[in-house]
Amino acid sequence: MADKNLQNPLDELYTNSKSQVEPAALAAILKPFLRINRENMTLLFTPAGMKLTANNKIILFLLARKAMHLQGLIDSDVVAPKEIKAELVREIPSGTIDVGIKRLSEKGPLKGQDGKYFIPDFNFSQVEEIFSKVNS
Repeated sequence: MADKNLQNPLDELYTNSKSQVEPAALAAILKPFLRINRENMTLLFTPAGMKLTANNKIILFLLARKAMHLQGLIDSDVVAPKEIKAELVREIPSGTIDVGIKRLSEKGPLKGQDGKYFIPDFNFSQVEEIFSKVNS
């Protein structure tokens, strides 16, 4: 007779998450470069984050949106370009943001949908690769 107190190994296959992205991996990418203000959900770049390229800041913005969405703080991680500009215009010129969004959606890791953008879970490994090069 099996011991009912032992955890079933199949339990490890289940999750309550709506995402394939491991929260620890997402936090590991974001933590060196930015913080999220809990009161107004704005981004605060760290000194290391301030030194990043415009494209990497755009990626971080979308990753931060994914983190907020996974925590249930916002309804969706899909963002219109005007929202990206509103948040990043202090850090990046508006025209540079437009060009960055276009390039990142053509070559990855961003995906466009109905004029809005996000980083799909299946592109997270590409993001990890980008930031592993930044950190080395």
